[in-house]
This record gives sequence, structure tokens and C-alpha cells, in this order.
Amino acid sequence: MVAQKTEKYPPFDEISCGGVPVYLNKFNKLPLFLLVLHNGPFKYWAFPKGRQDEGESYEQTAIREIQEETGSSDFKLIKRLISDSIYFPKRGSKTIIKKVIFFLVRFNSKDIKLSGEHVSYKWVTFEHALSMLTFEDYKRVLKESNDYILSEGRNRNNLS
Repeated sequence: MVAQKTEKYPPFDEISCGGVPVYLNKFNKLPLFLLVLHNGPFKYWAFPKGRQDEGESYEQTAIREIQEETGSSDFKLIKRLISDSIYFPKRGSKTIIKKVIFFLVRFNSKDIKLSGEHVSYKWVTFEHALSMLTFEDYKRVLKESNDYILSEGRNRNNLS
């Protein structure tokens, strides 16, 4: 048996939580994923997410951030995804270690009202989302979400 190499990180400086929003139309079995275009000097397509406030659970943070960034509360967290995103952004002159925890999120409507943090949004197919996402971590999160949807497709109760 070959031992797998695992990376060790010191404690995280910051934790964010968010979701991979999916809309499942009753008539068209093709799932649509919501991507938001982040505003700023470097624009990129990603999922709604944000920093965890003190005392919040991961679920509470994800719900609050998704509501703030999409203007919608017509959704439900389905499951925590295994694929976390870990990256190293700069805060001033310091590089921090940031972890993002994602949930698969079932939206009941495609109606979105963006926050000022974003300049656009799109509901797109898996293939289109995969081509739009900038970061490999987010592509991995999308793939995990799509795999779960496909595996649970026969049992829609797990997705409602």
C-alpha cells in the first residue's frame, strides 16, 4: 500500500463559507449552476461566499453570505462538500492562509439580486461553468457538486 502525501497547514487566518448554487428545473433534468462575477481590479467568476463572523457555524455563514450576495432566501443547503478551497491571499503586506468551506445549495428560483460585490451573474450548465471558473479549487468543487447531483438524480428527495 502506498502512503498518500497530505499537506499540513498551520491554523487558518481566515475562514469563509459559501455555496455552489444549483437550480433543478422539473421539466429539464439538466442542472444549472449559478456563477457570480466578482468586482474589483481582478474580475473572476466564482460562487457566492464570504468571511465567517465570530460565533457563527459554517452553515450560518454560508446561508448569510449566499443571501447577502444573491438577494435570495429561496434556497436550501443540501450538503457540505468535501472539497475545501485553500489559498493564500495578501492582506496588506501579510500573506494569510484562507480556507473556504462550500455547501451544495438547491435554489427554488433563478431570481437573483446581486450585491455590490458582484457585477454580473449567470445560470449555466456544468460544462459552461467549468469553462468560466478561474480557479482549479472552484472547478473541483463544481465537479463534486455535479457528481453528487448525478448520483442522486434518481432520488430527488435527497436534493430537495
